[in-house]
Amino acid sequence: MREIRLAQQGDTARQKELWKLCFGDSEHYIDFYYDNHYKENETILLLEDREIYSMLTMLPIKIIFPNIQSFNSAMLYAIATHPQYQNRGFASRLIDFAHENLRENENAFSVLVPSAKQLFEFYRQQGFHDGFYVREVLLTQERIKSLDLSENYHCIISKTTPREYNKHRNELLSGKLYVAYADDEIAYQQKLSQQGGADIFTIEIDKMQGCAAIERVNSDKVFIKELLISDQLLSVAIKQITQLLPAKEYILRTPAFLGEQLEGAIRPFAMFKVVQEIDLEIIADDLGYLGFAFD
Repeated sequence: MREIRLAQQGDTARQKELWKLCFGDSEHYIDFYYDNHYKENETILLLEDREIYSMLTMLPIKIIFPNIQSFNSAMLYAIATHPQYQNRGFASRLIDFAHENLRENENAFSVLVPSAKQLFEFYRQQGFHDGFYVREVLLTQERIKSLDLSENYHCIISKTTPREYNKHRNELLSGKLYVAYADDEIAYQQKLSQQGGADIFTIEIDKMQGCAAIERVNSDKVFIKELLISDQLLSVAIKQITQLLPAKEYILRTPAFLGEQLEGAIRPFAMFKVVQEIDLEIIADDLGYLGFAFD
């Protein structure tokens, strides 16, 4: 007998097993997620004969439009089906169930970040559309040395709190189409960043504000997961980050509308689906920005 329901006490061991099989993350990382971010009422499970074969998480977010209107929505996260039971439509059933749940709770959109390039087409067939993009740049030491700094700036980068980070983030993205997070979600990102010795930061350059969420991948690589500041000060902030967290190379993500001078690649990052009709619509040309996918 098939059943779809919210998670209950005692379900986590099987969920961790599915996570490991589908995503290949370390047991340490999986335990970290379940210790710091897991909530039963945000997790949907599909069972057959009382055995869990598929799961999906709904993380609460808000989608903010350029006119400052905001809509309660959810990010569909950690969608996983046991490898032996894939291609049976289990994920599609979970997504349909999630949308019913979101509709009942007056959410306007669902958003997801495909875990592989080939999954974009699968989700398009499920009614999702491209709508949130990212600029991704690989910065080697040579590339960093070549960054143009035509003026001298005083730059201070300081560790900050989730609340303060979120305040700056929302101010810096105001007037754009973007995904906003609760302070609790930023707190989880901070914990992820701190795992490798990095953190979330505020940036002050001659009284201009910015923020950055950074993770250290290993001794040679640093992941600047989010960097928000005015275009003219982007290179200054990057230079200061490289002094704060030395490495051989850096992966930088910014909104697609920032960092044209850095080149890199703009690519679809997240997709959306309308759950409840509203007067506004997301258009791919808007280059919406999501930011944290907790990947």
